[in-house]
Amino acid sequence: MAKQILNSRLTLAALLALSVNATAQERGMLEEVVVTAQKRTESLTDVPISIAVMGSEAIMKTGVRQMREVAEFIPNMSISGGNDSTTAVRIRGVGANTRNIGFDTRAGVYVDGVYMGQSPAQNVDILDLERIEVARGPQGTLFGKNTVAGAINMITKKPSREQELMVTGELGNYDSYRVSAIGNLPLGDNAAARFSIVDHNREGYIKNVTTGTRHNERDGTAMRGQFAFGGEHYDVNIAGDYLESDRVSFWGTAISDWSGRAPNTASPGDFTIDNNIDNSEEREIWGLSATVNVDLGSDYTLTSITAYRDTSIERAQDTDHSFLNLLTVEYPDAYEQTTQEFQLFSPDSGRLKYVAGLYLYDEKANSSRRAIIGDEIGIVFQGLAPPLAPFGARFEGAAVGTFADVDTRSYAAYINGTYDLTERLTLGFGLRYTDEEREVDFDLVGDIVDLAPVPLQVPGAAIFGVAVGPVVNGQTVANFQDKNSYDDLSPMISLSYALGEDTNLYVKYSEAFKSGGFNVDFVSESALEEGIAFDQETVDAWEIGLKGTALENRLRYNLVAFLMEFEDYQLNQFVQLANNTSTITIRNAAEVSSRGLEAEVTYYPTNNLMLQTAIGYNDAEFDSFPGGASVRNPAGLGADLGGNKLPDAPEWTSALAVQHNLPLAALNAELVTRVDWTYSDSFYSSEDNVSFARPGSSLVWGEVDSYSLLNGRIGLEA
Repeated sequence: MAKQILNSRLTLAALLALSVNATAQERGMLEEVVVTAQKRTESLTDVPISIAVMGSEAIMKTGVRQMREVAEFIPNMSISGGNDSTTAVRIRGVGANTRNIGFDTRAGVYVDGVYMGQSPAQNVDILDLERIEVARGPQGTLFGKNTVAGAINMITKKPSREQELMVTGELGNYDSYRVSAIGNLPLGDNAAARFSIVDHNREGYIKNVTTGTRHNERDGTAMRGQFAFGGEHYDVNIAGDYLESDRVSFWGTAISDWSGRAPNTASPGDFTIDNNIDNSEEREIWGLSATVNVDLGSDYTLTSITAYRDTSIERAQDTDHSFLNLLTVEYPDAYEQTTQEFQLFSPDSGRLKYVAGLYLYDEKANSSRRAIIGDEIGIVFQGLAPPLAPFGARFEGAAVGTFADVDTRSYAAYINGTYDLTERLTLGFGLRYTDEEREVDFDLVGDIVDLAPVPLQVPGAAIFGVAVGPVVNGQTVANFQDKNSYDDLSPMISLSYALGEDTNLYVKYSEAFKSGGFNVDFVSESALEEGIAFDQETVDAWEIGLKGTALENRLRYNLVAFLMEFEDYQLNQFVQLANNTSTITIRNAAEVSSRGLEAEVTYYPTNNLMLQTAIGYNDAEFDSFPGGASVRNPAGLGADLGGNKLPDAPEWTSALAVQHNLPLAALNAELVTRVDWTYSDSFYSSEDNVSFARPGSSLVWGEVDSYSLLNGRIGLEA
C-alpha cells in the first residue's frame, strides 16, 4: 500500500515583494491562458493538443516545489518518487526511466525549449517559473524522438524592465526549511538581468533501524541566472542554471527478508528499513543556453537556441535491502549533451501560419557501475555444494562491474503549421524527419575469487549468472561494441472547427518514435551472445477534443478522448537468474495500446470562489506480449501477457481544488483559503499483473492500493 506523509509549512514572504494580481478574481473571470506547446504563443483554447497548464499562482498556492510534485495535480500523469536517479515520467500509462545509459525516456522535459536530458535531470526544483505545460500524447512533430508519451515544458520568467526583489522562507515538520530569493535588475533601456536561487532541506521520514539514519531526505540547492539584451530587430537571452543535491535516498521498504520467502522481522513497522548501509545519492546538473530572436522583415522571425547541458549522478545502494552484508552497488552515470535548434516563423497574418526548424543533438553518456560482494555472501550459497558456502568471507570486496560509453548523434528537420480552410475550419499539419546514430562500447568486468587452499578460482560474474568473458589482467572481461542507425518520418494532421467564438472541436492524428538502443546492464551470457541491441518503437495516436469557455468567461473546460497504439514497445523487465538473483533485460514487446479520457474544468461561481476539477481515465494494456511472463506468473514462464495492464498505470486519477478569496478592506489584503485533493487508483507493479507470493511464503505483493492526498493552505495576500 502506498503511504504519504503530509508536510505542514509556514510561508513568510518579504512584504516589499508580496503582491497578487487579483483583477480576474475580483471580477470572477478567467484570464486567457497562453501556451507555446506548438512553438508559437497561442491561446490554450485554440491548440489541438491535450494540455494541462499550471501557472505561477497555482504553483505557489499548491505548494509544489519539485517537478515530481506537479504530477499529483495532472490526470493521467505520474512521476516516480523516492530517488532522483531513476525518475520515471509516465503520461497516459506510458513511460520509462533511464536505469542504464543505453535506454531513453518516453516523455521529454524542457526548460525554455532546451531538452533537460535523461532521468537524473528530470526531477528539478521549481524555480521562478511563469508556467508549466504538460502536453499529453505523442509530440513527435515538434519535439522529436522520445516524446511518444508527451512533453513537459517549463517556461521561466524572463528579465524585465521592472526592478524586483522577493525573498521567501518556509518552515515545516521533519526539520524542513526552504529559502529562496528572486531578483530582477534593469540595465539601461535595452538590457536586464534576472537571478534566482533556492536552498531546500528536509529530514527523511524512513528510519533505517540498522544505522539510525533517516532516508528519503532532501538537501539541495538550485540557481538560475539570465541576461537579456536587444535592439530594434533582435533580442538575446543568455541563461545558466546549476543544481546540486546530496541526499539519503529511498529505494523501497522490504516486506520480506533477503530471500523473499519469510516476513521481514528486522524492520516490520511502517516507514522503516534495515539496510546495512545508507543509500546515498549525489547529483550535479548544470547548463548554459543562448536564445536569439531576429526579425527578418515582412513579419518573418528566426530563432536560434544553442545549449550545453552536463548531468552527473553517483549513488550507492544496499541491493539486498537487509542488515546482511551481501551486495552493495555503486552507480555513477554522466551525460553531456549539446543541442542546436533553428526555427523560422511565418507571419501571424494570413491563412497559412507555420514554423519550420532544424534540430541537432549530440550526447555522450558513460557509466562505471560496480556490484560489490559482502562478507556474508556465503548465506546465499547455503543450498549449493561446498566449497562455496563456507568461504563467504573470501568474496568480500570482489566486484562485478559494467563500464559503458554510448554516443548519440541525431539530426532532424520539421515543419508544423495551420491553414484556415474557412473562417471556422482550420487544418493543422506537421512533419518531422529524424536521422540518428548510436555507438556503444561496453565491458562487463568481474573479479576472480581465489578459494585457496582449495584449488578453485570462482569468477565473480558467474556467481550472479551474468556474462563471463576472457581473463584480462586478473579479471573476466566480456566486451561488446556496436553501432546502429535509426530514421523516422513522423507526421501529424488535425482539423479544428470553431463551434462558436469561444468553443473549438478538434480531431487529430499523430505519430512519434522512441530510439532504439543498447542494454548496457548486468546481462546474462546468452543475452550478450544474442546482442544487447533493441529496436526503436513507434506510436500512432488519435485524439478528439472539445475546448472552450462559457458563462461570460467564468467557466473553462477541456474534454479529450484518445487512443495510442504502440509497435515494438520497448520493455525494461526483470528476468530471474540463478541463486535468487535477477537482471534487467530490455526487449521489444509486440503491441501496446493506451486509450482513455481527460476532462478539466475551472469555474468561478462567484467573484471570490474558484472550483477546479480534473479527471483522467486510462486503459493501458499489452495487446500482445508473447514470451513476456516471468516465473511469478501462474500461467508459467514465457506465457503471452496479451490483455495485461501496463505496470504503474492506474485507470483513474483525479484532482479537485477549491479556493476562496475573502477581501479584508481594513488591511487592504485578501485572506486566501485553498484545499487540494488528489486521487490515484490502484495499479500493478509488474507486467505479470499478479499479487505474487513465492512458494512456501505467505507474503503477497505486486499491486499498489489506491490512495488520496489532501493539501490545505491559508494565507494573507496584500
